[in-house]
Amino acid sequence: MATGMGLRTGRSMAGCNLAKMATQLWRATALAVAMAVPAQAETAAQMCTQIAGKPQAEAPISRAAYDVYFSTLARARPYCEAAALGASPNPEALFHLAVMMQREGVHAHATQVFELAAAGGVAAAHTKLADYYNFGIGGTPENIARAVEEYTKAAEAGDIAAKSSMAIMYRLGRGVPRDSRKMLALLQETADAGYHVSQLRLAELYLSPRALPPALARQLALPNPVEAVRYYQMAADQGSTEAQAKIAQIYEGAGEFADPTIKLRLLEHAAKGGDGQALNTLGFMHERGDGVAYNPQEAAKYYIVAVETGGLDVTKLRGRVNGYTPYWDRQTALEFQRILQERGLYMGALDAQVGFGTLAAARKLAQK
Repeated sequence: MATGMGLRTGRSMAGCNLAKMATQLWRATALAVAMAVPAQAETAAQMCTQIAGKPQAEAPISRAAYDVYFSTLARARPYCEAAALGASPNPEALFHLAVMMQREGVHAHATQVFELAAAGGVAAAHTKLADYYNFGIGGTPENIARAVEEYTKAAEAGDIAAKSSMAIMYRLGRGVPRDSRKMLALLQETADAGYHVSQLRLAELYLSPRALPPALARQLALPNPVEAVRYYQMAADQGSTEAQAKIAQIYEGAGEFADPTIKLRLLEHAAKGGDGQALNTLGFMHERGDGVAYNPQEAAKYYIVAVETGGLDVTKLRGRVNGYTPYWDRQTALEFQRILQERGLYMGALDAQVGFGTLAAARKLAQK
């Protein structure tokens, strides 16, 4: 028993010594940097910001971005520590150090340093403090009123992450009255400013507005899958894997996009932009009465316009069902041949047999 306790005590003391040595090493490095450069702390602050960038509280878009962010902070650390020394520590350097402390789980110290950075005018530090009080990070007692206060200060100073977080506070009625219009306005502002978290949240609301009052959803003509896809694409273009998965569902007709109404609106939007594949798919839907009323005349017109775009291989007209291309609907095939005949491109019989002669006429149309 005594031997075991002795071993544990020895290990504990060794751990403490290692921690002290690490702290002393960091301080020594910081002091060395401060002494090695001509302008000392001022130059160290410039190097800290040059390497770490401006303080920001936005969530990294991916795990890879997260790793790059903290790898960059690690390189900046000696300079940031040097800039934080003395009677007038640099607020931006303090922020970067607090972020590293937060990652290391030293939350009591992190909040103290975030407080100093916030007092020095760093808006993102207010957002970080708000997160601590909003979510109870690291054992911090939840204090929703304080969280709202800090988010508000940061938002008023222009911090994107704070505005996005306040949007959710308005959605939930957390510390503020529930207000869907304010929520949407903040999400719109921050999504258009490029924040991927807001883009995803806004896209979700455009696609499934159940979180909104029904009257407001009707007024805004929601759901609006076209706008939802636009914001998913914005996030996907930045590297959001979640948004990329949603975009894949669109092309596969899976998930929310399996809904015929949503699928139809997306296709109609793409078709208006001259997308040959969208026009072709609309034709196939009308030919089969899939999600729309069966209409062979409309189906044939869509096929003709799809071919006219020049961006669709005529051998890939129509679509597949369970992996197979079904036989042409007779009336649709007749309408397709009739239009080609009227254009002076098809000289064969109107027999509903879409074979070599009909497809040759369609190729001529595509080449015009």
